[in-house]
Amino acid sequence: PPPRPHPRCLGAPPPPPPPPPEVPRPDRRGPPPPAPPPPGAPPRPPITPIDLGLGKPIDIPPGVGDGAGIGTPVDVGIPGPAPSASPFDPVGARPRGNQGKWVTNDDYRPRWIMEELSGTARFTLSIDARGQVTGCTITRSTGHAPLDGATCALVSKRARFDAARDGNGKPVAGSYAGSVTWQIPR
Repeated sequence: PPPRPHPRCLGAPPPPPPPPPEVPRPDRRGPPPPAPPPPGAPPRPPITPIDLGLGKPIDIPPGVGDGAGIGTPVDVGIPGPAPSASPFDPVGARPRGNQGKWVTNDDYRPRWIMEELSGTARFTLSIDARGQVTGCTITRSTGHAPLDGATCALVSKRARFDAARDGNGKPVAGSYAGSVTWQIPR
């Protein structure tokens, strides 16, 4: 008898490929339970929530900060500010004299009164280490460019300051934020 061809040669479908190897999937249910302490190790105190002063304690999840798996505790506390080696507390620039005299009713121009311009201008002043105004920025407008411009011009000219001081008591540049309310004089 003649030899019979192999089944693959007759157009039979190839066998299916082998299944892919199983890949372990990460457990998404949370961290693994903490490892038991090594023999002879002192017992660990229970982990208590940390209060950051906001009235909402933060729970520390198991396995975090308890040294799980390494045998040594980890401090999860938040350090407070380091004690200052400086005898001075830093201070911001402070106005001298009466701030009410920086802008007065006499500064209201007749045209502004006729046009009924009014509003509150908020500003920030840059103050140098000598206590002098070196710049003015309107941070909230009155809605009227003439009043905003007059606010910076008058305050920059008339305001006097004690300079800001750093932690060593040395005068430094600083800033000052304030406002002027323009009300039509009656």
